[in-house]
Amino acid sequence: MNLDNDLKRLATAAATNWPEIALSGRLDAAIRDLYRTHLPFPPSWTPDERDEFIEEHAEMDAQRLVSRFDDLIDVVIDGVGHQYGCQPSQDDASSTIAQARQDAVYELEASIEYLSDDLAQSAIHTGGRTVASMTGCSPAGRHSRRRSRHTSR
Repeated sequence: MNLDNDLKRLATAAATNWPEIALSGRLDAAIRDLYRTHLPFPPSWTPDERDEFIEEHAEMDAQRLVSRFDDLIDVVIDGVGHQYGCQPSQDDASSTIAQARQDAVYELEASIEYLSDDLAQSAIHTGGRTVASMTGCSPAGRHSRRRSRHTSR
């Protein structure tokens, strides 16, 4: 799958089906699918770990996008009002808002790049081990083992 094509489809669907796409949960699902398809998960991650990561980040990005979409109405109308000294017609405002919403969806590309880098770093630092296997290596785990040795004397 091509990220540009997937973003374009999501941008078009989000702009033309707003607000139904958000209210129905389809926006969240589309972002989860986008992340599932385009994020390079470490091979050692279990499907549950992938799903948890996707769910957390997709939900956060969906909320951010919904907030941004709502804000764009005021931003576009105020911007046109300041620039031209009058409010835009309903048709002009609708098309400008739809375009701004499409542009906002493309910001998910930056999120995918950031998360890809984060996943690459995670793969390097865990050395092929799952995240759960690293709990014994934490400072708390070492402290716990150290304390148990001292108390057994």
